Amino acid sequence: MAQLKTTLLILGLFGSLWANPGCARPRPQPFDVPIESRLILQVPFFGAEAQRGAAGALAEVMTYNGRPTSAGKIVQALGEKPPSPHALAIWARGEGSRVQLVHSDPYRLVESVRAGQPVIVRVGATAPPLEDGDYAVVVGYNPEGVVVNSRSINQQIVAWSPFLTGWLKTDNITLEITGGHD
Repeated sequence: MAQLKTTLLILGLFGSLWANPGCARPRPQPFDVPIESRLILQVPFFGAEAQRGAAGALAEVMTYNGRPTSAGKIVQALGEKPPSPHALAIWARGEGSRVQLVHSDPYRLVESVRAGQPVIVRVGATAPPLEDGDYAVVVGYNPEGVVVNSRSINQQIVAWSPFLTGWLKTDNITLEITGGHD
């Protein structure tokens, strides 16, 4: 009986945390599409290696930040199965990169690009040419959409509305990798 009470108490605590608005999924907020265009130059694109999705995206951003690596090395370390954002962050930290895994927003995304820092996002719904579950490196934006590298896509524009919808489906999960040196 005591064990049942403990289990119910734990379930009740989890339920209250789930119902707490501070723990709720981010809601879409109004977003003013930027009127200017930005593109971060010299972000590498690994072509065939980029076919590896998450590993290709991580290799591109780490290499851009002065920590050259390959998608093959990341796949070898993490396995062929698509890695979680957490696994990518842990691996990159182990390689000496500073990584933040955050639930971002469109304004923070735009600010990162303005600062010359590409970020990795994951989309949870199709946003052509991105597919559900794809990882993409955001390398720019313009009034029409974000500019991404993903799989075999190099500097492709994804319209704002489908991109933001697909990104929201993953709670706006974003890997921000800054500088390679501690």
